[in-house]
Amino acid sequence: MKTNRILLYCSVLFLLLSMKPLHAQNGTQALDKVVGKFQQSNGISATFTLTVFNALNEPVEKQNGTIKLSENKFYWNTTSMTVWYDGLQQWAYVKATEEVNLTEPTTEEIATVNPYILINNYKKDFYIKTLKSKSSKESIAELTPKKKGTNIDHIIIIINTTTWNPSSFKLYYSDRTYSIINLSKYATDQNFPDSTFVFNKKQYPKAELIDLR
Repeated sequence: MKTNRILLYCSVLFLLLSMKPLHAQNGTQALDKVVGKFQQSNGISATFTLTVFNALNEPVEKQNGTIKLSENKFYWNTTSMTVWYDGLQQWAYVKATEEVNLTEPTTEEIATVNPYILINNYKKDFYIKTLKSKSSKESIAELTPKKKGTNIDHIIIIINTTTWNPSSFKLYYSDRTYSIINLSKYATDQNFPDSTFVFNKKQYPKAELIDLR
């Protein structure tokens, strides 16, 4: 799986971590609260399961992962890859090859994968719609990109109205494939040190660093 697609999954995950009930307000008002809470969160961590389906509705990939986020910095780890981003430089460690690609993403590049930028730009980038739910214990929202020609067709978010936590969400792509992310747990006010978001060579002595800056 391509790095930017996994990062986009994680971006949406954090966009929804603290969502409030959608049946009591429209989608935009709910996400406004998400932005405010995110900006005051002092660091968020979460564990999730990502399942990818092909156009025939068949599961073709499944990964478990964790992610940590603080302002414009993020770290995520799955069974195949680990990524650190300190706000300027990004390290992507591929476990199978023990290679670390070091890059300095442009503003345009990082805007497509950085959770902080996605959260703050959601009004500009998405139409928000509240959908009807068959259960009183769920609220459902749909996000549709305003820009035409993107890989994302739309996103469906299901909220547990007992805990007001997101229980799952689906990302539908223009090629008719889709992905499901199930959230198992998350925590706020983590106060991560800056070193959390920087690759530490000492912890990966066999890794080959490839500088692509």
